[in-house]
Amino acid sequence: MTVAIRTQRRMPRLRSSARVADYGLVFEPKFSLTPRMLRQLKAIEQTAGFLKAVELRPDWNAQVRNRTNVIEALASLQIEGNSLTLEEAFELAQRPPSRDLRDSEREFCNYLSTFDAIDGLRNARDVVISRGDVCNVHRILVDGVRGGRYGAGQFRREDVKVGDIDGAEVVVHHHPPSFLEVDSEIRDLLEWIEASKVHGDGMDDPWIHPVIQAGIAQHRLVWIHPFVDGNGRTARMLTTLLLYQRGYDFKYLFELSTYYNENREDYYSALRAADTTSDYTAWLTYFLGGFAYQMMRIQEAAREGLR
Repeated sequence: MTVAIRTQRRMPRLRSSARVADYGLVFEPKFSLTPRMLRQLKAIEQTAGFLKAVELRPDWNAQVRNRTNVIEALASLQIEGNSLTLEEAFELAQRPPSRDLRDSEREFCNYLSTFDAIDGLRNARDVVISRGDVCNVHRILVDGVRGGRYGAGQFRREDVKVGDIDGAEVVVHHHPPSFLEVDSEIRDLLEWIEASKVHGDGMDDPWIHPVIQAGIAQHRLVWIHPFVDGNGRTARMLTTLLLYQRGYDFKYLFELSTYYNENREDYYSALRAADTTSDYTAWLTYFLGGFAYQMMRIQEAAREGLR
């Protein structure tokens, strides 16, 4: 399991007062659209078009949506070592017990609460995602559990390293930016997210396909590592939020974290590839591959719910 390793605090230092608007976007991700990625995007668009064209039974859609949220929430948590079983997750989703919840159970309930919190952004294309939105997603996810103990919804005030703990040995994979840089890094990411929604002209067109945008945003948030803990959960929920906002909710039938959880090492390796090369092509190939795989499953499921 990949974890954040806390390091010593540093004294604050002054930063330049120059803003991104003075020089254009600071964060400009590099990637190549390969033939494989174009085929993956085609499969995603075909499913999106299919779902817009069909009318699903409301009762069926509600039932499958609830099931999908449970599976997505559990898979996202299991990536980080949550021990809850699928049977326990479904029981919790139906009727949380009156007793005090274990951490694994509360994490799951928090995840479902976060789905409810972001639902209002469905198709809200003109809403600007803010620093506060990112912090609120984190706050709900870690309320009363690991991650929340170090400041729920608050950016870290210390430097960390990201790596694996193997017995007494620590293998460091990534050195996130200093905590002094977190605010500006998040600002740059959010400004890029807003800019990439806009259509321009010719070579200056900043528009990026919504699924590619969501994939890049997921990696970048994990790379910045703005919180001491809970960054992976927050980044995966940000991905869902951005997709909902731009109309790629796929009628709530997709659960991408299952794809990540089936082979966690592939997931972490793909993330690390972008860490080391600053090129998002390999990560996006992996990310879009998971989406394309989900699209086939979604179409099969949706045909069962046709009126």
